[in-house]
Amino acid sequence: MSLAAAKIPDQTQTSIISPLELEATPLRCAYAYWRSIRGDHPYPARADIKPRDIAGILRHVSLVKYENGDFVYRIVGDIVVRAYDVTMQNRTFTELAAEEPQFNSIVRPVFQRCLDSGAPLAVRGQTGRDVVKVKFTDYEILLLPLGPQGGAVDHIMTVSTYRARSQY
Repeated sequence: MSLAAAKIPDQTQTSIISPLELEATPLRCAYAYWRSIRGDHPYPARADIKPRDIAGILRHVSLVKYENGDFVYRIVGDIVVRAYDVTMQNRTFTELAAEEPQFNSIVRPVFQRCLDSGAPLAVRGQTGRDVVKVKFTDYEILLLPLGPQGGAVDHIMTVSTYRARSQY
């Protein structure tokens, strides 16, 4: 067995962490921005996000809409596109799970938790051999809820960093 194969675990490992524990600069910047625009509300509205204000991290940003009981990728940053190596824009989580069966069991619960709580959620982990269609191992992802004031969360902005599998 090669050294590279030995460093990738059999099962994907995911840990929920405090947003204050994030290591990646793009995620820390996004969290500070989100907090600054939400004001006294639990979360800002989708319309409050101004791309020019976060231009330096847009490659790491995706926007996911919750509609008809499913999550739909509306905007997908370059970093995310390269990490997953699959077309995600305008596709539901259900459609993506058909290509990568582990998608629903790993990704959907994290998004559902953010949706239900209306609170930011930070995740750190390492993909295992159980996920075959990704191009990364270590990752940090920040999920930031968005929605109308006084209403339910209707979008989740994610900011992600990944370490490519080729680096192992």
